[in-house]
Amino acid sequence: MFTITFPQRWLAALFFYVCVAAAQSQTSNVNVRIMAANLNGNTQSYQPFALRIFQGLKPDVVAIQEFNYNGNTDSDFRSFVDSAFGTNFVYFRENFTGSGDIPNGVISRYPIVAAGSWPDTQQSQPNRGFAWAQIHLPGTNDLYVVSVHLLTSSASTRATEATALKGLIASNFPTNAWVVIAGDFNTDTRGEAAMATFTTFLSDNPIPTDAVSGGNPNTSQNRNHPHDYVLPSFILTKAETGSVFPSHTFPNGLVFDSTVYTPLSDVSPVQFGDSTNAQHMAVLKDFSVVVVATNVPPSITAQPQPQTVPPGSNATFTVTAAGSPTLLYQWRFNGTNLTSATGSNFTRTNAQIADGGPYSVVVTNDFGSVTSSVVTLTVSNMPPSITTQPQSQVISAGQDAIFTVVASGASLNYQWRFNGTNIGGATGTSYTRAGAQPSDGGPYTAVVTNTAGAVTSVVATLTVQTVASGIIAQWNFNSTTPDTNTATGTITPSVGTGTASLVGGTSSTFASGDTSVDSGSVTDNSSWNSSTYPAATAGNKTAGVKFAVSTAGKQNIVISWTQRASNTGSKYTRLQYTTDGTTFSDFLSCITATNAPNFELKTNSLSAIPAVNNNPNFAFRIVAEFEATATGSANSNYIAAATGSTYGSSGTIRYDLMTVAGVPLVQPAPSAPTLSVSGVQPGQFQFTVTGSAGSNYIVQTCADLSASNWVSAKTNTSPFTFTDTNVNGFGQRFFRAIAAP
Repeated sequence: MFTITFPQRWLAALFFYVCVAAAQSQTSNVNVRIMAANLNGNTQSYQPFALRIFQGLKPDVVAIQEFNYNGNTDSDFRSFVDSAFGTNFVYFRENFTGSGDIPNGVISRYPIVAAGSWPDTQQSQPNRGFAWAQIHLPGTNDLYVVSVHLLTSSASTRATEATALKGLIASNFPTNAWVVIAGDFNTDTRGEAAMATFTTFLSDNPIPTDAVSGGNPNTSQNRNHPHDYVLPSFILTKAETGSVFPSHTFPNGLVFDSTVYTPLSDVSPVQFGDSTNAQHMAVLKDFSVVVVATNVPPSITAQPQPQTVPPGSNATFTVTAAGSPTLLYQWRFNGTNLTSATGSNFTRTNAQIADGGPYSVVVTNDFGSVTSSVVTLTVSNMPPSITTQPQSQVISAGQDAIFTVVASGASLNYQWRFNGTNIGGATGTSYTRAGAQPSDGGPYTAVVTNTAGAVTSVVATLTVQTVASGIIAQWNFNSTTPDTNTATGTITPSVGTGTASLVGGTSSTFASGDTSVDSGSVTDNSSWNSSTYPAATAGNKTAGVKFAVSTAGKQNIVISWTQRASNTGSKYTRLQYTTDGTTFSDFLSCITATNAPNFELKTNSLSAIPAVNNNPNFAFRIVAEFEATATGSANSNYIAAATGSTYGSSGTIRYDLMTVAGVPLVQPAPSAPTLSVSGVQPGQFQFTVTGSAGSNYIVQTCADLSASNWVSAKTNTSPFTFTDTNVNGFGQRFFRAIAAP
C-alpha cells in the first residue's frame, strides 16, 4: 500500500477537471422524419404493400390511420411494428372495440412518455378520436404529435372538428410546444375552413409534392384531392429541412407515389404498384433537431412482461431502454446470465416446465447500468381448447361426410363419437363417414383430451338426403288458399322459389289437374293449361312455357312433370335449357305428348350437363315441336296433331306438378399446398403458399418437427405470402402449410 499526497490547490484543480469532464457535452443535429399514413387498402387492415412503403421511406414518427393488423392482438401489432419499422420502435393505438373500427395511432423511433385519445364529438365511433403522443426526442424538447382522421361527410363538419382540436391542444399541451398534427384530413381543397383554422397555429408551407421541383401535391388515391398533411407548429418550422434520399432531395418534403417516384431502388423494397393499392399517398416532412448530447446512463422505458405458455411453445420477452449509446443487454434467468441473450428481445424456444421462473435483463452503457423488473415465465400444461368446431353437413346418400376439429394445447388426443358413443379407430383431428347412408345421419362430436383436462366439441349434425328430398322448386298450380275451383290457380311455386312465364305468344288458363300425383283434391287440383300456339308450319320450337330456377349450391339436376295435350294439340314438345338465362339449347330427343284425358309423367335428368349445376341463371322451357326433326326424318313435313289428325291452332297442353330437384353441390377437397421461398435476408424469411384457389391454408411452425409442437402462425386464402421476421431470435425453425378445415 502507498499514498500520494497532492497540494491543496492541485486537489481543487483535479476536482474541477473531473467535474467538467463528466459534464462534457457535444452539440449535433438529428434528422427526424414525420409521416402521415393512411395506407390501408379496402380491407382496412394493413397489408404487405403498406409495410413495404414504411420500410422504404424509413420514417421516425408516423401518424397512422385505420390502425388494424391481422387479429388486432398485442402480438399482432408488435409483429407489424417490428416488421415495418424495427424492434426499437414503440407505438400508441386507440382502443379496438369491435369489427369495423378504424382507430388512429402514433408509431415512434423515440420513447413515447405519454399518450391518449381525445374524443371527436362529430362522429360516433368511440375509438376514432384525436390520438396524441408526447415523444421524447434526442435533446431537450419533446414532440407532441396528434394523429387525426377527419370525416368525409362535409366541409362544415371538418371545420367543426378543426376548431375543437385547436382548443384541445391549447388546453392540454405546453405553450410553445413542438406540435405536429398529421393524418387524413379528407379535405377537398386546401381552401377549406378547416385548413383556415389549422393554419392559425400550424404551418402548411412548404407544401410537399411528388417531385423535386413542381409536381402534384394531391394525396387521394386517384391524386385529385389534398387529403393528407403534416402540419408543424410555427416554432417547429425553423427546424424544417429537405427530405433526402439516395438519388434526390425534396426541399418541401415528399408526397410518395410508387408509380411516380424513380428510381425505386432508393426506397427498396417498395414495388411499383404499392401506392395504387393504398387509400392515400404517404406524406412526409423532415426536421433537423439540435441535440446536446450528454453522458446519460441507461433507463428502462418499457419493462418486460410476464408470460404463461404451454409446453413446447415459444416465449418472447422485450425491453425498451434509453440512454447514451451504445446500450448493451444481458438477459438473466434465476439471476444467472443466459448465453447469447444480448439483445433487446429474448426468446425461450420450445419452453418446458423447467424453463419456468424469474427472468430479468441488465442494460448497460459507458455511464452506468440498470436492471429491469423481474418477470415470471409460467410453463403450464393447459387443458385443451377447441378453436375451430366441427360443422353440420347435408349430403346425398353415398357421399362421404368429413368432420374436422382444430384444438390448442399440448399432447392432444382425439376421440370422435356418434350418438354419444365412441367410434372405433376415429382418433384423429378429422373423421370421415364414407359412403354415408340415411342411417348414418345424426349427431357427431369430438372429445379432445390431454393430461390437464378434456373438452367436447359442439354437436355437428349429419343429414343424408335422397334425391326425392332434394326438391329445389315445385309448382302444383293449385290456389294458394283452397277454393274448390280448378279453374283458379297460381303460378307461384308451392315449394322453393322460381318464376313461371309464357313464351312465344302463348296464353294460359287453369284447368283440372293430375289427381294421381298432386296432393290437391279433385275439386281443387289445378293444372296450367297453355294454348294459342302458332301454326304448325311456322314458329317451330318457339312457343310454350318457361320456368327459371336458381340451382346455386345444387348439382345432378332432374326435371319432372306430368303433361297432356288436347286432341288438336301438338304431338311433340321439346325440353330446352339455358345456362345464361338467354340462349336455349335442345335437350336430347323430343317428348311425345299424351292426348286427353290422360296425364303422363315426364322425367329428364340433366346430370350429364355440368353447366346447369350451381347456376343462378338456369332456366328451362317446354315448347311445341312441329317439324319432322322430331322423328329424325330428312323431310320437312310437319308432324300431325296428337291424335294423328289435322293440327288445330286451338290445341292445348296442360302441365302439373312441375318439379326441379337436385342434391347439394360437393366441393372438392383442397389440394395439398406447395411452399416456395421468395425472400431471405437478415432477420426475415419469406415464402409463398400455393394451393387450390380460394381455399384456406394454415401456416404452422415448430422447432423440432415433433407432431405435438406445431403452432399455427397464419391462416389465409391461397395464394399468399408468409413472412417470419424473427428467424434470428428463434434458432432452428421448421414451417409447413396444411389445408384449413
